[in-house]
Amino acid sequence: MLYIDSIWEYIVNFLELALFIIFIHKKLRIRANYKHQAVLMFLFVSFQFAVLCTLNKMGISSYSTLMSSCVLDIGYAVLFYRDSIIRRIFWGFSYSIICLVAEQISFFIPVTLYKGASLELLLGGTLRKPYIMLYLAMIAVFVLLFHSIGNKDISLSPFQKVAYIFIAISGLAIGHYILRLTLESVDKFGDSSFSARLSLVDLFFIILFLVLMLYIYQLGYSKEENIRLLEEQKIYELERTEFNSLSETTERLRKMKHDMQIYVDAINVLAKDKKWDELIAYTEQYHNTLATTQSAIATGNIAIDCILTAKLDYAEKHGIKTEYSIMAPENFPLDSVELSSILGNIWNNSIEAGERLIISDPTEHPYIYFYIKPYQNMILIHIENNYDGVIKGSIDGDILSVKQGNDHGLGIRRVKELVEKADGVLQITSDNKIFSVHIMIPDKENNKLL
Repeated sequence: MLYIDSIWEYIVNFLELALFIIFIHKKLRIRANYKHQAVLMFLFVSFQFAVLCTLNKMGISSYSTLMSSCVLDIGYAVLFYRDSIIRRIFWGFSYSIICLVAEQISFFIPVTLYKGASLELLLGGTLRKPYIMLYLAMIAVFVLLFHSIGNKDISLSPFQKVAYIFIAISGLAIGHYILRLTLESVDKFGDSSFSARLSLVDLFFIILFLVLMLYIYQLGYSKEENIRLLEEQKIYELERTEFNSLSETTERLRKMKHDMQIYVDAINVLAKDKKWDELIAYTEQYHNTLATTQSAIATGNIAIDCILTAKLDYAEKHGIKTEYSIMAPENFPLDSVELSSILGNIWNNSIEAGERLIISDPTEHPYIYFYIKPYQNMILIHIENNYDGVIKGSIDGDILSVKQGNDHGLGIRRVKELVEKADGVLQITSDNKIFSVHIMIPDKENNKLL
């Protein structure tokens, strides 16, 4: 029996530590480049587990054990996470507060519901296991609620969050009620066999309740993961469309270059033969051809040339005035795919805003102003346009798009992701129906040459 009780103590200490790791790992950011991070974390947790087991074995008071655990929790947070020191100490200390509150509630409820309950009966008698499981369930519920409420990784509607809290409270209430019935049966009937079976029922109920809470939590996490994967798929489709457009524009530019070479050769031949009338007729025909040909941007950067050539032509055909200035460095800090995605998304956003403006108010004249230029070891990418005043924002208040619909806003999120990947800065403003996107990218490649 003593052997089983010792194993039970080890299991309880292990579960407390596991809940702490889950809690702290979701609240703080782990050190990314800490040498032998996983091994050191495992050794620290093993040491903490050994200390708690030793303190329990020695019969140290629960409050002394809790304080020791609190110091070790704070030490773990300080050593292995990279947030501010105040934040690490706060969340390390918070778990101990959760444990203390859970312990007080777990003891207060049965004692309040049934006056015959005693500390000896709950902590040292046959009801020890269901009581401890209720205590652990209380901690788990607090940890899961801390994670599910306001967590971007968990996709639950307000109603689902309220229902989740209601289920958590109801489950704990039922567990305590069964414990109360068990206490009452021990006190009134003294039937230890019946009480043992009832406490076993309570134990299994609490375990099933915790499994249910974890299952709902996992459903919310899986739902958010599915939403993220769908968004990534939509972004991939948008970028594939942009890439196909880029390829078509590249092919048109290649054909234009080839045709221009033929035109120059023909003009050269006519000039050498002094066939002036034919030369004039040919140049007039060539001029008319150029008037119907898409104008090409030639900066030397294939991504900029192709994207701007296509977007400027589209904007002009749809009545959107454009003005641009491009001073791109020879070695751009972004590769062609990333640059194409950024330029394609911000131009698509501006063009669609212009088209919406024409539909909503035909008297307005949509415009797009765009530039790329170097500035103090940075590359500036700026685009601004007027729009109809309708903005789509995120829950956090971030501007996502001037377009409407469930699929819109993905482009801006993709731009933000690529800019952050390049250690850049993205600034989006919308004042007086003027929407602007300002991007600053460190010019690392050209700085190396200085």
